[in-house]
Amino acid sequence: MAKSPAGKAPSQRQLRVGELVRHALAEILQRGGVHDPALEATVVTVPEVRMTPDLRLATAYVMPLGGKGSDEVLVALERNKKYLRGEVAHRVK
Repeated sequence: MAKSPAGKAPSQRQLRVGELVRHALAEILQRGGVHDPALEATVVTVPEVRMTPDLRLATAYVMPLGGKGSDEVLVALERNKKYLRGEVAHRVK
């Protein structure tokens, strides 16, 4: 299990919320919720989401299927991060 920078393992609550965020983000990307040519042309997987101990910030690890075009996908996700944050917030209670 990955440890946080402080050396502590994540709590059960961090893991549970991270998994909820991961599912929401994966669903948004899978269903084409983001209208960006770089994201529509690529299947993006979300293998992990790590939450801070206060559950305010999430770090999502993403990877395009096959590993090709990762730079374009990261730029597209950065361009659409405001939309993605809002959609994830609506889906995760």
